[in-house]
This record gives sequence, structure tokens and C-alpha cells, in this order.
Amino acid sequence: MASNLNLSKFNEIYNQTYLDTLKYVVIKCHNINDVNDIMQEIYFELWKILNKKEITDTNLKSFLWGIANYKIKKHYSLLQRIKAISLEEENMEGIPLKDMVASSVNINDLVIKKDDWDNIWSYLKKKKNQDIPKIFYLYYQSDVSLKEIASLLNVNISYVKHLLYRTLHELQETFGKGG
Repeated sequence: MASNLNLSKFNEIYNQTYLDTLKYVVIKCHNINDVNDIMQEIYFELWKILNKKEITDTNLKSFLWGIANYKIKKHYSLLQRIKAISLEEENMEGIPLKDMVASSVNINDLVIKKDDWDNIWSYLKKKKNQDIPKIFYLYYQSDVSLKEIASLLNVNISYVKHLLYRTLHELQETFGKGG
């Protein structure tokens, strides 16, 4: 019975905090491809905590962001230790491993054909400047304003606009005006 109560409490917390926590993790991550793994680690940690002790509803967001900070730091320190595996290496079919990494981020609300989105998202994730996929995710998926994105990323709004519009132009040239 306690497990059902914990599941109910977990679902309630998850529904209340997921979007804000996701935005927070997107902003704090060095690479947009790491967001899904870190989000899973955060909510798995929350589940383990709920099974050990009672959590009050006060400051849930701050509590989860504390877990998020810890998991982000742990994730990137672990990545530094296992750098022996390169995502530039290819599998037996000659496909780079980085192209095989699935992304849980699905931005279908863009004003582009749904069929083209996978190609465009793969293209954006490969950008050296990881602010580009962050801005696209926050602007198109999370409906965050350009001003708020600039504030969240601690950059000027002109920088955000520049990256967004330059990349949109680049996408139009790369994938065509209809794409």
C-alpha cells in the first residue's frame, strides 16, 4: 500500500515539476543530447527518496533543482572519465555513433513538415555551439520568449536573436524553403 501512495505522490510531483525541471536542465547542460539521461536520473533519484522518507510540498522545485545540479555535475565528471569512447567512431555500417544516439526531445510544433524534423534536429544537435539547439528547444517547444531565453542562458537578447535567425536562414538554405 505504501508503494501505491509513493507512486501517487511521485506522479503528482512529476506532473507539477517536469516542465520547469526540463527547462532548467536544458539551460544547465553542456550538450542537448544529455538532457534525457539527466532527467531520468533526477526523477529516479526522486523515486528513491520518496521510498525512504516523506517529502513536503514546499520548495519542490528547489529540491529537484538541487538534485538536478548534482546529477549534471556527476554526469559530466563521469563523461570526462570515460572519454575513451568517441562518438566520432563508426559502427559496422559506417554510421558515426553520435548519429545513432536517440534524442528524447521532440519538437513537432515547429512550422516545418513533421517528416523533415528528424533531419533538422539531428543537424542542430551536431552544432558546435550548443546554445543553438537549446534556443530552438526553448523557443519552439517550450514557448519561452526570446527575452526570457536570453535571461535563462545569461546572454544578450541580440545574441539569441542572431543565433535563431541565422540558423533559420541556414536551415532554409540547407533543407529548402519548404522545409
